[in-house]
Amino acid sequence: MKVGVFSQIVLKTFLRRSVLFHPPVERIPALVASFNCGQKMHSRMGYENKPDYYPAFDLLRISLALAVAIAHSGINVWYYTGDFAVQVFFALSGWLIGGILLRSAPADLPRFYFHRAARIWIPYAFAILLLVCVSLLKDRITPKWFEFVFYDVAFVYNFFGPPQLRTAVAQMPLAGTGNHFWSICAEEQFYLVAPLLITILAGVGRSIWFWCAVCAIALTCPWWNYFGSISLGVLAAVVRTHIGDWHSRRSAITVLTITAATLFIATYTGLVAYRVGAPLTSITAILLLAQPGRLSRLLVFLGGISFPMYLNHWVGAFVIHAAFFRLGLPTSIYSQLLSVAFGLILSSALYLCLDRVVRRHRDEYYTAQRGIAIAIWGAISVAVGLAAGIWLLP
Repeated sequence: MKVGVFSQIVLKTFLRRSVLFHPPVERIPALVASFNCGQKMHSRMGYENKPDYYPAFDLLRISLALAVAIAHSGINVWYYTGDFAVQVFFALSGWLIGGILLRSAPADLPRFYFHRAARIWIPYAFAILLLVCVSLLKDRITPKWFEFVFYDVAFVYNFFGPPQLRTAVAQMPLAGTGNHFWSICAEEQFYLVAPLLITILAGVGRSIWFWCAVCAIALTCPWWNYFGSISLGVLAAVVRTHIGDWHSRRSAITVLTITAATLFIATYTGLVAYRVGAPLTSITAILLLAQPGRLSRLLVFLGGISFPMYLNHWVGAFVIHAAFFRLGLPTSIYSQLLSVAFGLILSSALYLCLDRVVRRHRDEYYTAQRGIAIAIWGAISVAVGLAAGIWLLP
């Protein structure tokens, strides 16, 4: 069977299940009809307008994914290498997705949630499945093991997984190999709420002052590393809608370059606290790189493989380290670099066989009902996950 056909079957099965498990949606035909009607009105002005293409962003994506892979391979570059790359990812996500939402109306929300589920949930589900399958072959399965898998599936691992790394890492799948899934969970939680604020509460949710307040709360709360940088990204997108592309002026590019470099050096050397410097450096770098350009197939490909690379880079380390161990060779910089290279090859295959196919064909399966069902499923999953996680706290 061709991989493209297989990926379409996976997409179709996923979407069918998303509707079958949500009978309450079928009881609100008037709401679905209103969304369908609204989408006809906004098809030429809202969600379906394609944003500018930023060539530097695709190069940035693969660079950040490689930074995470290198950090997790054991190559000692900087203590915060992996987390800093995620913070930049978050700021980039806030800028791009925030920009999409600011061009959207409430009627566009079902399509937004549908597209996001197809784009993120399906590759993420595959990554969880891959991790679980390998773990079943290697680990001792305990109730605690099931607990961590549940957190991954319910999109709440960020709250209940990392805090237990010191005490329960041995009971996690492959000793915490999937710990980087925390960022996917945090991002999904953010995008369950942010679209409602921006589109439904448009008068308030598109205000600069409102997002300044959101950023202040996000950056000072205990979960600043989950929601701080992404909130700054949305704030930057909101500012752009009010004053235009100020960041593309020559003077602004010069100032942003100096600011980004200064903030990074200060953060790297410890002159500025990481929790302050990382989000500020991230959003400054995103504004600096947010310069439209010509579409590049090579860069699109590199940017495309960044997500499967981020999700599944651990496979390269697992395979290469196992091979070196069997050959009696010690772990070295060579094995670490080989593991990153293996991850790139695997990610390229996954992008071509899964991610790209899903993205090309997702509109064929879109309906407003499915979009609403997916949004409800996401909200229920997080709510149930949070309740279960709090109940299971020691």
